Amino acid sequence: MIGKTISHYRILSKLGEGGMGTVYVAEDTLLGRRVAVKSLTLPRIPGQSHFRTRFLREARAASALNHPHIATIHDYGETEDGQPYLVMELVSGQSLCEMLSREALPLERAIEIVEQVSEAIAEAHRHGIIHRDIKPSNVAINEREEVKVLDFGLAKQFETGDEAGEGAARTATETLEGVIIGTPSYLSPEQARGLPVDKRSDIFSLGSLLYECLTGKPAFTGAGLVEICAQVIRDDPPPPSQLNARVPPELDRLTLKALAKKTEERYQTVDELLYDLKAVKTRLAGGALEGRSRRPVFESTGARLRSSLARLSSGKRARIALGALAGLAIVAVLLTLWLSARRSGTPEPSPEAKRLYAAGIDALRDGSYFKASKLFEQAVQGNERFPLAHARLAEAWMELDYEGRATGEMLRVTELAPNLSSLPPIDILYLQAITATVRRNYQGAVESYEQIVGRLPEAEKASAYFDLGRAYERAGELNRAIGAFEEVTRRDSQSAAAFMRLGSLYGRRQEEAKAAAAFDQSLALYDAQGNFEGQAEVFYQRGAFLNLIDKLSEAHEQLRRALDLAVTTDNKPQQIKILLQLGGVSYSTGETLRAEQYATRAIELARSEQLDNLTTNGLVDIGNTFFLRGNYVEAEKYFEQARQIANANKGRRGEARALLSLGSLFVQQGSGGKALGYLEPALAFYRQANFRRETSQALLLLGYANEQQGNYEAAFESFSEQLKLAEQSGDTALAANAHAAIGLLLTHQERFAEALSHFAESYSINKSMGLEPRTGYDLVNRGNLLWQLGRYEEARDALNGAFDVASRTGGVDKQLLAWIHLFRARMAQSELRHKEALDESRRAYALGGTQDKDFSVQVAYTQGLAQAFSGTSRAGVAECQKAFDMATRAGDPRLISSAQLALAEAQALSGDAQGALTYALQAQEASARLGRRHSEWLAWLVAAEASRRLQDETKAHEYAAHASELLTALERAWGANDYRGYLSRPDVQRYRKQLDELLPGANN
Repeated sequence: MIGKTISHYRILSKLGEGGMGTVYVAEDTLLGRRVAVKSLTLPRIPGQSHFRTRFLREARAASALNHPHIATIHDYGETEDGQPYLVMELVSGQSLCEMLSREALPLERAIEIVEQVSEAIAEAHRHGIIHRDIKPSNVAINEREEVKVLDFGLAKQFETGDEAGEGAARTATETLEGVIIGTPSYLSPEQARGLPVDKRSDIFSLGSLLYECLTGKPAFTGAGLVEICAQVIRDDPPPPSQLNARVPPELDRLTLKALAKKTEERYQTVDELLYDLKAVKTRLAGGALEGRSRRPVFESTGARLRSSLARLSSGKRARIALGALAGLAIVAVLLTLWLSARRSGTPEPSPEAKRLYAAGIDALRDGSYFKASKLFEQAVQGNERFPLAHARLAEAWMELDYEGRATGEMLRVTELAPNLSSLPPIDILYLQAITATVRRNYQGAVESYEQIVGRLPEAEKASAYFDLGRAYERAGELNRAIGAFEEVTRRDSQSAAAFMRLGSLYGRRQEEAKAAAAFDQSLALYDAQGNFEGQAEVFYQRGAFLNLIDKLSEAHEQLRRALDLAVTTDNKPQQIKILLQLGGVSYSTGETLRAEQYATRAIELARSEQLDNLTTNGLVDIGNTFFLRGNYVEAEKYFEQARQIANANKGRRGEARALLSLGSLFVQQGSGGKALGYLEPALAFYRQANFRRETSQALLLLGYANEQQGNYEAAFESFSEQLKLAEQSGDTALAANAHAAIGLLLTHQERFAEALSHFAESYSINKSMGLEPRTGYDLVNRGNLLWQLGRYEEARDALNGAFDVASRTGGVDKQLLAWIHLFRARMAQSELRHKEALDESRRAYALGGTQDKDFSVQVAYTQGLAQAFSGTSRAGVAECQKAFDMATRAGDPRLISSAQLALAEAQALSGDAQGALTYALQAQEASARLGRRHSEWLAWLVAAEASRRLQDETKAHEYAAHASELLTALERAWGANDYRGYLSRPDVQRYRKQLDELLPGANN
């Protein structure tokens, strides 16, 4: 379309694209102005040939609208090929969608924007036009900060008052019956059902727009159209105030009324909505609604009162009615004053409630979430108006993955404390911190707890630092979490829970000595206090850590001691998680029967106690134990069992964790297509629930899965988003993972120099964090890149460094060693040292096994080529064929193309020119599609040589010319230095000599 002229509009550039068409910037050649031209792609509905005619009629009606908040439609028509188009006012500025993606809107600005949109829609309704696609991307904010509503391309007339108009409206309804048109997240329930719509559908969409402006999140989200439509039809979103504490009750009521499922329960006109919206705006401007002390605005109070007075004054009993009305008004005023006084503060909790609350806090800090929930429940039983206890109960339920219960408790907090200013300032901060935690806004929780630390007197700071440490831990800021817990122990040397948290965190950083010392101190303190549950938790945490570092007998001893104490105290939740961990240890030591007994006992206990959510997490933990040890069959069994239990119990967080684990397992096995089906719903949940760390992990795995499918662009987007999230949250470990992932992706695309920089970043981060095992993988990947650029000595140094990491005392990393030997084999092959390549590939195979498909395919074709070049071509062809068969089963396009090229080379060496030609051309096509230029030019070269042997000189010359062009293009892509290094490789020199024979002068 760019450069074409439609009527007298010359298309200049593309502005955007959506489901209904593409928008271009164009020049009106008659009036010399810039306009927006939208070329529409209309839905094709069988049997409705008049669709375009109706569209043009409706466009004509929309063009009659003239309002400061409506983007003017200048013109409309059809292109020469029958494609409808609209010519609209070009709005310079930004869309509301872009604005919302960058930052949360201030409350007053959110109301102002929706007010202006509503005024535009009210004007359209007065002209008998429904918009039907109100959404943030259809709202523009111009350079003067004014709202412009765009895209009445879906609009239809709903009432015209004349016979022809009524007929047109009926036709429009019939045409669209059963068809969903609009954007899923902003559809009304009747639109989602494909039913006829009226102006109240726009009111629902305005409610959705208001909800997102107030909260920063859509009212309805899901993985696809069906899931979103199901939410629109079935589910009510939580009040906006749950996502934005500044939202007053009036706005909650107003928004949810606009979002009523039944049309008769919504506002009946946009003017009614505007009346209440402006009332809230006025009171906000006057400061009457400061904080959360705002009282409800009763629906259209003034209009209803005036209407009632008018009716009453017209009858014979006007005086009596007016007297009754006055009495009712007095009662209403007194009732309002009583409610206001009742809500202005909360009664002091009883001493027993305070004691239970404090005990609940201790249980939370000990990690005894079920015990904490019971204590908080007792605290509110006789003291229902105890907001902090309800909030802490919500936090405990959130930790146990009972999302519905947590939401219910937070709603109760909102009811009890609509006026936060009536509470002590420190209680307000605690409520804000706990609310942020329950909503998984961990950074918000960190900020509130930091303020609490700053405001409390010195004697009380230790407990605040503990809460701050937990907030840092949830936010993934492990170093700051450790610092906070260390501060707790400095201020309170008797804080057993703080030492236990330190032991766990040191363990996560693989600092074994520090972890052991912290656990010892915690155990001693709990013992002195006579706290058996605390002791059991320390034994459990230490056992889990020892299991992770493969000290299995010690882990079993710690866990058995934990179980004995948990049975003594009859702590069922502790027993369940300890039994599950014992099952994992027993499997690792080969005691399969005992492991099954532990797991069965845990599951039966959990079900008898209705604690299935605890079972879910325990099963995932066991699955991870097997996963880390390479026992993928057992890992899948436990992950799948966890998923089923969570699904049956509606534990969404547990189900997402199981899905993420299953996705990770299949990615590890090279089954990217299968992994996507698990990772996409997990990512959708984590994004919606604001789990930043888990979102980052899901993005990373989704990138790997897409890469295995050959979807490199999608993979790069996932990795880049993951890196951005990791950097924003300060999670350096995840940032290192993202750099390594991008490095591998670029390696697979044969963009070697670019990949090197990302592995350097990953290595630097892992080295600074003391994560030496990870540095080994950074070094091995760096070595693999360096030899491909002809930098052999540097490559050997990197691979030797990786070898040192893999061979350190404390356990040999066989997987890392296998990759080192594989890359040494490939490097020797490139140096034409084929015997060494064969030996190294055999060592790699002996260490690596067959579970990692990527490794298995690479080691097979590397060994096959070494055999073919060593004179045993038949064996080499067989090994390369094996690699190709494995790659085909794995379905990874990169592995398939690499195996095809290796098989083509082996067949050429064996004298099978026709086979070599066939596979070389297939490899060339796949390499071109994946952007692998090094492999593509070699594939052309093998095809040229095979054609020459088949005496097809024309094709030999053609294919050689393609090879020469691509080889030259590498210099432009890589730069002169890297290209020179590449040309210095002995195998590349041999290939270039071969090319010169096929195409004399090709290397000049």
